[in-house]
Amino acid sequence: MHLRVLATLALALTACTHAEAVTAPVPSRGKPMAPVAVSAKLGPGTAHLVVTFEGAAEGASVAVSGVDGLVVDGPLTLVTEATVAKGEARAFDVKFTPGAGRSQLAVTVTGRFAGAHRARVVAFTVGEGAGPEDPGVVTTTDDGQRVRVVPVSP
Repeated sequence: MHLRVLATLALALTACTHAEAVTAPVPSRGKPMAPVAVSAKLGPGTAHLVVTFEGAAEGASVAVSGVDGLVVDGPLTLVTEATVAKGEARAFDVKFTPGAGRSQLAVTVTGRFAGAHRARVVAFTVGEGAGPEDPGVVTTTDDGQRVRVVPVSP
């Protein structure tokens, strides 16, 4: 599970220092994920997020969090236990304080899609420069993708 989350985060990373629109479409391979597309228009200390549900969902939740020193200034849960229709889009403005150098704003969408619990995590990179040093080993998956395996913090 951690490998998939790290791989998803690695694919979603894009350095941003000014307002820029970034989109993370639904991947076509790997573990089944929530059928949602998440886009962000990033600016200094703010993100305009749009979550588009590409499938109907029950019990849908949307949450944000900071990674690598980024701190969300406001509520972390944006939607709780909602029922959404296929094609429905929800927009949110999130304020944050970026971490030193490069940090990330993570968006987590969960819910029951076609009767199965699914989740999707997308991260958007804020700032430039080196990120925090993290231990880990770079390895190659069975399908040839390079990923960094990082131990879980206690």
